[in-house]
Amino acid sequence: MWLDGYTVLCRECPDLVAVYESSGGRLALLLRHTPVPLIQEYGAWRAETRKAARIIVAKLREAGLPGGVIVLQWLPLGGVAKIVRTWVCRYEGDATRRAQLAAVAERYAADDRFLATRVRFRRRTPSLADRIRSPFTDSAEELYALRRWYEAMAPCWLGIEPALRQALVLRTHRWIAERLLAPAAAGHVSAHEDLGVGGRLWGTLAKLIPANERAAWRPWLRLVVSDLEGALRRPIAKWDQAWARWLLLIAYSIPAPVKPPPARRPGLHGASHSSVSGSPSMSTNTIL
Repeated sequence: MWLDGYTVLCRECPDLVAVYESSGGRLALLLRHTPVPLIQEYGAWRAETRKAARIIVAKLREAGLPGGVIVLQWLPLGGVAKIVRTWVCRYEGDATRRAQLAAVAERYAADDRFLATRVRFRRRTPSLADRIRSPFTDSAEELYALRRWYEAMAPCWLGIEPALRQALVLRTHRWIAERLLAPAAAGHVSAHEDLGVGGRLWGTLAKLIPANERAAWRPWLRLVVSDLEGALRRPIAKWDQAWARWLLLIAYSIPAPVKPPPARRPGLHGASHSSVSGSPSMSTNTIL
């Protein structure tokens, strides 16, 4: 049973975001650290999470905690999502960070559920246009290989800047999964998608962009939809692992538009220069 004294001790631990308790009295610690560290940062991440967990657990043991304790950062993200959904939250030190970490875990869990259901999805009778199956859906192993690759790329997806570009890339990934990869996995392959300007994907992404920034992002949107359209021209028999990864890398590979520098207001010297350069013999065009 969770005691009030445990809450007091948890407040002394800045690395602790939340504590969950199972029906059997086991505790799960949600630390502030990312659940998907970069490969080159894994060693330092492991040491930091171990140090933080030891401090927290030691305090709880001194207060009389008898049950087991687990650290959510060390579990598969599907298990983290299940614990966050089903266990009781006994302590919350940072609501914002807790929501962020829970969202990451839930997104990975949703990917796992998607792949599991696609393999067992009931297939319709293929039409003449759908008789050739895409190679990346030949087996469950192929689908899981794609999922493992996407999971390994998580630090890249989560590190996209600015935030608007990250939202656009992840929303494009969702569209690809729902409109292209999922139907292909179920045997419903089709290369016919409305990918023009103003099409379904265009409209979906445009809704995420503030009205005053849409003009600047229009070239970005045009590149994304045109590159996806080009990818769909590849014969279905060549829709392999490399092709599927290519789809998911298209939006990621396009940088955010560069914001133009703010217009400088002419001062006293600027006004004098304008009056001088107004003379045809001294104009900038004449000098150049």
